[in-house]
Amino acid sequence: MAGSCCGEEEQFFPPRKGAGGTKGETEGQNVQRSTSNKYSVRLFEEQEVISYLNNRLEVEKSVYDAVVYDSEIEREFAEKLDKREDIKLFVKLPDWFKIETPLGSYNPDWAILKHDEKVLYLVRETKGTKNFEKLRNAEAEKFRCGRRHFEALKTDVSFDVVVTAEEV
Repeated sequence: MAGSCCGEEEQFFPPRKGAGGTKGETEGQNVQRSTSNKYSVRLFEEQEVISYLNNRLEVEKSVYDAVVYDSEIEREFAEKLDKREDIKLFVKLPDWFKIETPLGSYNPDWAILKHDEKVLYLVRETKGTKNFEKLRNAEAEKFRCGRRHFEALKTDVSFDVVVTAEEV
């Protein structure tokens, strides 16, 4: 069935019963929820495809069968998280996941579900250093704002900047 959203023709399909993000079911596509309880499907934009093909790491403990990383630090981080018994699920946060700060929007790197003696919900930013003096001032301030954001939510989600997966 064809529909239109914002003047663009798009293809729609109804949600599957028990839809829960089966790995690989939408490979090569972005799935977006529409207001009519149907899902709009559009192909990846060219930049996303290039990134997807060049910086892709296959993993087992994510909602997708692979994560797209932005740096070697992120690749190593994802690889090590995927091997840990206490990490049950992790995902590279998409570009649209933004935290608004006084310095502009900020997109943290990872959401992680850790379960050892208790369940922990974590948001982590991976950097080559935890020394904020070595980072650009605006970048370091956005990290501080990110930490304050999650503290202000008063939930069980904690935020931190890490260098390695062992710090999670």
